[in-house]
Amino acid sequence: MGLAVLVASLSLAACTKNGEAFESFQRVNAERSGQGLPGLQLDDALVAKAQAWAETLAATGSVRHSGLTDGAPADWQFLAENVGSATSVAEMHGLFMGSPHHRDNILDGRPTRIGTGAAMAGGRVYVVQEFAA
Repeated sequence: MGLAVLVASLSLAACTKNGEAFESFQRVNAERSGQGLPGLQLDDALVAKAQAWAETLAATGSVRHSGLTDGAPADWQFLAENVGSATSVAEMHGLFMGSPHHRDNILDGRPTRIGTGAAMAGGRVYVVQEFAA
């Protein structure tokens, strides 16, 4: 059982671009699980969009939203985005959960897919979460 969980975790981690992005994904699904909501599935197009935007934010040292539909999967019916910067993914997750709008994105029942990205610069992590249905 333990080996199966490890293998599953490693294969999911390979779907994100780095450990910080995977941690963000895990924290979102833990919050959703705690509220009785289904977990979100990683989506390659959303991961690529989130990671590219996180790298842009880190390179510019700023936090702003992307063009929401830019790089989104063609079949989307719902899109939402969380962006932020903090000293750790855990801190950023706490900030997201403390913000009504960001919390609503995490706990919204509509999305079924997610892409998370994270990039480090200047001792900060820039986190991007893309939600889609």
